[in-house]
Amino acid sequence: MKRTLSIVIIVILLSLSAGAAFAAENSPMVRLRSGIQGVIAILNDPEYKGDPAKQQEMTVKIRETIKDFFNFEELSKRSVGRPWLKFTPEEKERFVSLFTDLLEQTYLGRVGEYSGEKVAFDKETIIKGKYAQVDTRLLTGKQDIPVFYRMKLTDGEWDVYDVKIEGVSLVKNYRTQFTGILDTTNDKTFEASKKELFTRLEAKCAELKANPKATAENGIK
Repeated sequence: MKRTLSIVIIVILLSLSAGAAFAAENSPMVRLRSGIQGVIAILNDPEYKGDPAKQQEMTVKIRETIKDFFNFEELSKRSVGRPWLKFTPEEKERFVSLFTDLLEQTYLGRVGEYSGEKVAFDKETIIKGKYAQVDTRLLTGKQDIPVFYRMKLTDGEWDVYDVKIEGVSLVKNYRTQFTGILDTTNDKTFEASKKELFTRLEAKCAELKANPKATAENGIK
C-alpha cells in the first residue's frame, strides 16, 4: 500500500501532461488536466522557490486548488459506505473536514517525492451522463503505471471522487479501514464506534501536522 499511496500523491499533486488525447471543452479530461496544471503553476511560481517563509502560503494555495477539482464530500461518503446514511448532518460535516485534512496532510507531506515523472492522459469514458473515468498513465521511465480517475458531474463541473492505481482504489482502501472500526450491530455499538473513528482521525491528523514527513500508509490506527 505504501507504494500505491506514494504514486497517487505524485500523480495528484505533481504530474505534467505528456501529450493528451483530444477532449471536448469542459470534459472530464480537460477538467482534470486543468486542475493538475493549476497545482503545477503554484509549485513552479518563482515567488515561492527558495523562500521557506512563503511555504505556508504556497501550501494554502495548493489546498484551495485541489479542493476546486476534488469532491471530498463524495469521496468521504463512498469511503464510509452504507454507515454514512446513519451519520447525522453534523457528523457528516465533521467527518468530511477531518478526512479532507487527513488526505491533504498526507499528500502535502510527500511533495518531495516527485522526481520528474510525467503523466499521459489517454482517454475519457462518460458513464450514464454524470459519471466518468479518465484513464492516464504515470510515466516513470522504467514502466508505465495505469492510473484511473473517477469523476462525477456536480453543478456543471466534473470533480474527482476516487483514484484507482495498480488495481487499488483509494476509496476502497479507506472503506476497508473504516469498516474495521465502525460497528453497526446495534445503535449503542455504532455510536461508540463512531466516537472511536473520530478520535482516530483527529489523532492521525495531529500526528501528520506535527510531523509532515510522517505517512498514512499504516492507516488511522
